[in-house]
Amino acid sequence: MSPWYDRPVQARINGTRLFYRDEGPRKGLPVILIHAFPLCHAMWAPQVAALRGGFRVVSYDIRGLGRSAAGDGQSTMELLVDDLAALLDRLELPAAVLCGLSLGGYIALRFSQREPARVRGLVLADTRSQADSDEAKLSRAAAMRAIKAEGLAPFARGFVPRLFAPATWAGAEPCVAKVTAMIRRSRPLGVCSALLAMLSRTDTTPALPSLQVPCLVLAGEHDALTPPAGARALAAAIPKAEFAVIPGAGHLSSLENPSRFNRCLLDLLRRVPR
Repeated sequence: MSPWYDRPVQARINGTRLFYRDEGPRKGLPVILIHAFPLCHAMWAPQVAALRGGFRVVSYDIRGLGRSAAGDGQSTMELLVDDLAALLDRLELPAAVLCGLSLGGYIALRFSQREPARVRGLVLADTRSQADSDEAKLSRAAAMRAIKAEGLAPFARGFVPRLFAPATWAGAEPCVAKVTAMIRRSRPLGVCSALLAMLSRTDTTPALPSLQVPCLVLAGEHDALTPPAGARALAAAIPKAEFAVIPGAGHLSSLENPSRFNRCLLDLLRRVPR
């Protein structure tokens, strides 16, 4: 087998069909990129381009999103974590660095709590450890009802502006169109399934002091969904965590300022023991 490869695969994993890409040198430090709600693996294109020359980079579509099947649509956060564990098993990776943004961060944190020996490093971007408040749960339930009744287009019109810094949105940056297209290509069942999983997640805050791997917490300067103050507190609770603000970015910091995001990510990867 070639020492460098790129394999787009759709395979049956943990009872459903998951899509993933496996890129870079086989013996490179493995990095798993876990995307935001309700996007897909394609949001990580700037990071894959920066990493795949020296790292084994796996990006995948979370169950129900992108090109991955939704199964019965009854997802929980525990099921999404099971999917990640099964993906690592399929790739024969005993452990990897996890990089998750927003929903991806929820999955990475819960996986780290459940499977600490399988985590070599952790990047948590624009995310939080707390479970949903009652208000947030009701908001997600209302979104599910609206999507089932009206489809995804109205949901996307209301949701997409909240993902970006005001200047990004006002400037009609290319990433805005790409994100909108990702959401509109999704399936209502899959988006509702992801909402259900986020609504069901537990509070991982008590586990933060036990995380003993190199960790980086990132937050977009203008992130209104998971503000920098909360991200700073998240980093302070993790023993080996560093914290950085991504200038000019909102909730999708990896897309809005990929050059700064990538520099921070590479700095973290250099700290991971080989």
